[in-house]
Amino acid sequence: MKAMLLAAALAAAVPVSALAHTHIHDCDLSSDYALTIKPDRLVFRRHAGTPAEIEIANGALRVDGAPVATSAADAQRLRDAEREVRSLVPEVKGIARDAVAIAFDAVGQVAAAFAHDGAAARRSAEHIAALGREIDRKIGETDSFDHWEDADIDRLVGSTVEAVVPEIVGNVTAEALKVAFTGDEAAAAELQARADGIEKSVDRAVEKQAAQLEARAMGVCSRLRALDRVQSDMDVRLPDGSRLNLVRVD
Repeated sequence: MKAMLLAAALAAAVPVSALAHTHIHDCDLSSDYALTIKPDRLVFRRHAGTPAEIEIANGALRVDGAPVATSAADAQRLRDAEREVRSLVPEVKGIARDAVAIAFDAVGQVAAAFAHDGAAARRSAEHIAALGREIDRKIGETDSFDHWEDADIDRLVGSTVEAVVPEIVGNVTAEALKVAFTGDEAAAAELQARADGIEKSVDRAVEKQAAQLEARAMGVCSRLRALDRVQSDMDVRLPDGSRLNLVRVD
């Protein structure tokens, strides 16, 4: 039954583990705010604490709806920060999309390896590809980054792949039962070898590509740390006298 367990485990676990570490926490940074990117401004919101909302728009700063005066130098720093955040978005989305592609490719390999026949393999491949395209579309359309993490993507991938797991496990179960009822030791050995082979193949593919995504994610981390330095250089103070603290080094 190793083949059955392998198929279920890979289908359920690979998508989450394959995702590159793009969480802000993995950059030794943290933020209390969720970020929404609007065409004309960046909006930072949090559910607890004050200020609850900070907006940055072409050098202008608003805190909880009220404008905050800034020097010319600070206004330029705000413009630079906004431009940098906007330039980071395509890279973050690209990393997420590529991670999803790695995950679904791994699941697709498992599904194809244990399909009943060529027709079943094609159906599984088409189904999995359609699910992957839907997630890719949602990533492309999003303009909100909850607490600067990709947890939403983790949940989206995990819940979507749950729809594929029964199909894969069903294919493996059918083969396993067939082998069990016939008592065909050669077929049992072939099924076991297939499970071992696909496990190694998927592991190699995921590890190599995930390492490449990790390097890209570290580049994003460097740029996020630069944003922390920008806000530290600002002279402006919030209404309560505190500094702007949208992101901080842990």
